Amino acid sequence: MIPMYFAPGDYLFKQGEEGDCLYILEKGRIDLNVNDDDKTVFSVTKPGDLCGEHALIMNRPRNVSAKCTSPSGAGCDVYQMKALDFYKLLDESSYDLKKSMKEICYRREFQKALVVKTGKSFPSVKDLRQAFDAVDSDKHGTITVDAFVTVLKDFDATLTQEEINEIMESMTLVREGEVTFEEFKHIFGMDDDVATSI
Repeated sequence: MIPMYFAPGDYLFKQGEEGDCLYILEKGRIDLNVNDDDKTVFSVTKPGDLCGEHALIMNRPRNVSAKCTSPSGAGCDVYQMKALDFYKLLDESSYDLKKSMKEICYRREFQKALVVKTGKSFPSVKDLRQAFDAVDSDKHGTITVDAFVTVLKDFDATLTQEEINEIMESMTLVREGEVTFEEFKHIFGMDDDVATSI
């Protein structure tokens, strides 16, 4: 791994670039945004948090930009892990760890789609209901498979059916066929008043 420093305002990577590495945060704050605007999908804030793994796990170009947003003067200290090292680590990992990494990646795909759908940063706990309602197109209090697929395809029309199925499975849609608001909160770690970063 290669230690690196990014000043506030510097990009670690930009949307559309090919992914040849991921980043592990040591210190600072990194915001991941869709379409290079100020709509944050999620933030990397804790030592050991990752960003950039999407491109490696899904074998696709980056679909967000990562920007150091630490307070002025603080910057971001990260470790860069090259793709080959990540794949080697993943190959040597347990099935459960591989599955967890993929599930996190797939759930983040839906977060990105929500940001595009609502035009707002990924919501806090209090705003999650508004995001849920934006996807609940038939207003029946659940997100159906059809609504879910529409939101994902609006975000990225190149997603394959297999990728959509994997994303739905990570959110329990395959087994249940729909998601209630309570399940939606649980999926994104927002059962309480404090949202967790996934």
